[in-house]
Amino acid sequence: MLFLCKIKRICFVSIFMLGFCINAIPGNDQEKKQVELNTYLSIADMLFNQYQYDSAVIYYDSALFIAEEMEDQIMISHILRLKGTVLRNAGRNDPAYILYYNARQKAIEIGNDSICARTDIGLGHIYEHRGLLDSAEYFFQHALSDFKKLNDTIGIGRAMYNLSMFYQANIDYEKSLRYALESNRIFKRFEKTELYCRSLINLGNIYEYLQEYDTALACYEECKKINTQFNNLKRAAIVAGNKAVIYFHQGKLEEAKNEVLDAIEFNETIKDTNELSLLYRNVSVIYKKLEMRDIALNYAHKALLMAEQADDKTLHADALLNLAVHYKQKNNYPLAENYYLQGIDTSEKYNLKWEMQNAYGNIAMLYEAMENFKKAYEYQQKYIDISETITNEEKARAREKYKAEYELLHYKDQNRIKELEKKKIRFQRNLSYGIGATIIVLLILILYFFRMRARKNRIIATQKIQKLEDEKKLMAAQSILVGQEKERERIAQELHDGIGVLLSTASIHFSSVEENTDKETSEMLKKANKLLKDAGKEVRQISHNMMPGVLSKFGLREAIEDLFEDVEEASDIEVDLQLICKDERLAENMEIMIYRVIQEMLNNTIKHAKASTISLYISRGDDEIIMDYMDDGIGFDEDELPHGENIGLSGIRTRIDYLGGTSELTSEPGKGTKYSISIPVSKK
Repeated sequence: MLFLCKIKRICFVSIFMLGFCINAIPGNDQEKKQVELNTYLSIADMLFNQYQYDSAVIYYDSALFIAEEMEDQIMISHILRLKGTVLRNAGRNDPAYILYYNARQKAIEIGNDSICARTDIGLGHIYEHRGLLDSAEYFFQHALSDFKKLNDTIGIGRAMYNLSMFYQANIDYEKSLRYALESNRIFKRFEKTELYCRSLINLGNIYEYLQEYDTALACYEECKKINTQFNNLKRAAIVAGNKAVIYFHQGKLEEAKNEVLDAIEFNETIKDTNELSLLYRNVSVIYKKLEMRDIALNYAHKALLMAEQADDKTLHADALLNLAVHYKQKNNYPLAENYYLQGIDTSEKYNLKWEMQNAYGNIAMLYEAMENFKKAYEYQQKYIDISETITNEEKARAREKYKAEYELLHYKDQNRIKELEKKKIRFQRNLSYGIGATIIVLLILILYFFRMRARKNRIIATQKIQKLEDEKKLMAAQSILVGQEKERERIAQELHDGIGVLLSTASIHFSSVEENTDKETSEMLKKANKLLKDAGKEVRQISHNMMPGVLSKFGLREAIEDLFEDVEEASDIEVDLQLICKDERLAENMEIMIYRVIQEMLNNTIKHAKASTISLYISRGDDEIIMDYMDDGIGFDEDELPHGENIGLSGIRTRIDYLGGTSELTSEPGKGTKYSISIPVSKK
């Protein structure tokens, strides 16, 4: 009672401070309401953790009222779930179910999967309490699935913990242990002390059911230490009681006694009269087995006193019967009879059948020891009657349970049949739709195929026409190139053999005349002869440029070397020439075209590039000729070249196309120019 008064006092002080703080807070009404809401929730959570469920509901209602004023749908859903959890823990499952249902609907409406998953756990507990195990398992598993989608590790741990408890209650210890170990690992890793302690108790219970007592005791002991350290004496007392039960069943009475005394000490601190009555009675049984009967009797009296303070009729009846047993063992039959009769009176008054059965059987044996056989027979008959009543009630409950299970199975079967019929109808409808849709799609595909085919034919025809036009242009260009080269060859031949010979002959005649004239005329003839020789030299140079004699006589390699020697002699440009060629001559047209390409590249560099170095790499293989030409000149942007200057590049590409080759031009302003050329070599 002192503990409860302390809790109430804390709540009243909190409310007083709440009003003071809200008035002192600067800001608008919304901020003040938020502070008030958070305070109500904190008080409600504290009361819930202290098992003061009715008081917690009051504060949750106050918080809910404010949340509705603020129209905060997420908070409304959250508080509805919390209030449902309080009512469920208080054993009021029907109103708790309604709150959970409303919370879940709101969570679905606002798309909050986290609240929905937590609510599913509460609904799972309610369905489990109602015996609808399939539904309970569905909601627990659905919560786990939602938490996994949210990547909420703590939520996953909570869902696994509840699934472990569910499977433990339904005697599936393998699944229960698997989920318990995983949830325990999660809570320990993230240092969730409260949840970790719960999971330890759950693990201890599972190992106890599996008769792995040492492991169970280790779980209980770790939980006891943590709760003692954090002053959670109620849970520490529960764990100590669990340890005592294991020790008692193992026959370790001293260890069992010590654990019960620890539990008593914890409960005396928190003034839990119900637990104290039960613990005093249990420790009296242990002391009795230890042959310490006076101490056992003292604790039996304490158990009765606590039961009277707790106002729990079952505890009261059990305490009276426990005292009667102690006095009977001390051979104090009158006091034993007195306490038995008081226990019977309490049991009959409140219809406590199990206590009545225990009392009737024990007092019958007491009267038999007192040789009062009439009374012994009378209570033996009462024992038989109440035993039959209990048996019949158990049978009735079993029948009701089986009936409920049968009805549930029948209901599920009916639903399954209806669902199968619906699936059949949906399948037939979907099949019809599918066939119709397939036919439509096939028709669309056929039309699309023919349309694409016609389009493809048009494209092919267009491409063929374009190809013919390109080939026509290429042939025209090739004819022009061949014609140009033939014309160049003819002009070069005529210049060399015609004008060149005439100029040489004229020069010889001038030389002859020069010897037979006077000095003044001789000087004029010398000058005229020099002009004739220069003209002859210029004609030979023009003839050489138009059709180099080296190319015709010695081939491409010597012609290229001769060309680069002329460039190096006539300018300050440094030349790097690398020729990897076979001695075998190429076709005449190919050699001329390649020579013209190189000549054009050199002309572009000399005229426009302002380069200091030129490099040319030529490699002739069995199948192709590779040429890499590069200068370090000023470079250019081809798109910005004037039309006239672009003609030289066009001539290079036209000749390479004529030879069936490929070319790549790389140039940027300030970064020089590079040509990469590949020309196929025709097999003889």
